[in-house]
Amino acid sequence: MKSSDAITRIRRRFLNARIVTFLICLGIASLLWAVHALNKNYKYTLTIPVKFSKLPDNKLIVGELPEKLQVDIKTSGLKLLFIKLKKLPSEVLIDFNTLKTNAKSQAYSISNGNFNIQRIINFDVDVIKIRPDTLFFSSKKGTSRLIPVKANLQAGFLPGYSIISKPTVSPAYVTVTGDAPEINNIDTIYTQNIILKDVHENYMSTVPLKKTFPNLNYSIKEVQLSFAVDRLAETSIKVPVQIINKSSEETIKLLPEFVTVHYLVAMKEYDNIDVNSFKATVNYDDIIARKQTLPVNLSIIPSEVKILKTEPAFISYLIYK
Repeated sequence: MKSSDAITRIRRRFLNARIVTFLICLGIASLLWAVHALNKNYKYTLTIPVKFSKLPDNKLIVGELPEKLQVDIKTSGLKLLFIKLKKLPSEVLIDFNTLKTNAKSQAYSISNGNFNIQRIINFDVDVIKIRPDTLFFSSKKGTSRLIPVKANLQAGFLPGYSIISKPTVSPAYVTVTGDAPEINNIDTIYTQNIILKDVHENYMSTVPLKKTFPNLNYSIKEVQLSFAVDRLAETSIKVPVQIINKSSEETIKLLPEFVTVHYLVAMKEYDNIDVNSFKATVNYDDIIARKQTLPVNLSIIPSEVKILKTEPAFISYLIYK
């Protein structure tokens, strides 16, 4: 028994030694692989947000100024690791006056200006390509005009909810620059199509503008769209009916003298609506025309409510002589 136990212990020690040796070899191999990988050169694309300053007043850009540049670089794996870990600036300012140009072609090169990717990321790398690298301008100054913005909105609401305010866009106007004939054909700038479903709370979001004419330039590319939403309550109120356009002294009795108005109203406006918020009328001209029943018209309706129906929609009358 003792000899067998000794053999078992020897086997276990030998097995443990082999495992330790394997793990050491695996660690050394992984370290060598990592060193090799970090010393190897790789291609990588950086996305750099940019903003241009000091744009020329006497030139018109062809297309749009880019908001981001795609910079293809080549560098070692170790530098690339640190670049990925480094927090890039939220926006890089490019001075237009530093860009190199060919006066004849009106083409301005970003890579030949003050845009220095090495200074931005604090590492020496090889720049393969910048996209876009060239800005094209026309020597002819364009015409500018303020044009209103309208939301292209389709909204569906959860049962019992509705929009309670007119959708607003901010800013409400966009400065459009370009050739006069094209600008004169535009009376409204629309946002991209916005489709919302199951809306049940106030909405506010940034939405891009729809670019219909590619040769025109907008002062902004997006606007903020907002509207208020609230739960609706269904209720009703009795409103007296008045006769309008009455020119005689004859006595007229309306049957009935009150109508019931059924409507939807936002919960926050519920207590603000009363009988004085409505005006129900019939037209004396219909009485002169001897119509048997008179249509009831709601001539004053609060903007906060949505009318469902008026009961009755037609009423009778008696004339006392």
